[in-house]
Amino acid sequence: MSRRLLGAVLLVVAGVAAVIGTFLPLYVQSLDFGSRSAGDLDSGPTTTVTSWEFTFSNVPEGLDFGTVQSPQYGVPIVVAAVLLAIAVALAFLPETQRLAARYTAIAGTGLLTGAVWAVAASIVSAVGNASREPEDTGYRTEVGEGIVVLGASVVIAVIGVVLLHARRARPRPEGPVVYRVDGVEDDDDTDTPPFGIPVAEVEVAQLPDSPYDRRADGT
Repeated sequence: MSRRLLGAVLLVVAGVAAVIGTFLPLYVQSLDFGSRSAGDLDSGPTTTVTSWEFTFSNVPEGLDFGTVQSPQYGVPIVVAAVLLAIAVALAFLPETQRLAARYTAIAGTGLLTGAVWAVAASIVSAVGNASREPEDTGYRTEVGEGIVVLGASVVIAVIGVVLLHARRARPRPEGPVVYRVDGVEDDDDTDTPPFGIPVAEVEVAQLPDSPYDRRADGT
């Protein structure tokens, strides 16, 4: 498998992984009620956050969180996945038109990296806020597998772009390479330098002495 083909396959894998990661939990926030000393905590309200929506579970009766606006992190991630798919399709065009595939792959990878970075920043903020809460409140935040899949998709996309930009290997001739100079006989002993130009003895014409040289010689 050539490096260009391997890079295209990795870009496809990165795009698919990124889309799947948008539907997985990014982080889960929960609030436990009960006596910690007794060890029988009752599970309280739990919020599961993905790149598309907030999902609430174990909500007590009469408690309404209302409408929570989703961050919609999945929009730029899906757009980046589409750009990666377009780059893969353009990568199989003729050599003169393949430059568009490289620029499209760079754009898709850059957009994917920025979107995942924004998701990671929100998760760090949520975990940091949870760590500031007193331990006896039962408030906790756990990182989900969605951010792991999204981070892996970025790494795969970067590797794919690097391989897509790799130069094609030049075919090497099999066996010894023999250089032949036309016009040179087999029994000619003329020295031939490495660049293939025969060098023969050249007679240099002697210039007549100038009057200045004669005066210097005393003639």
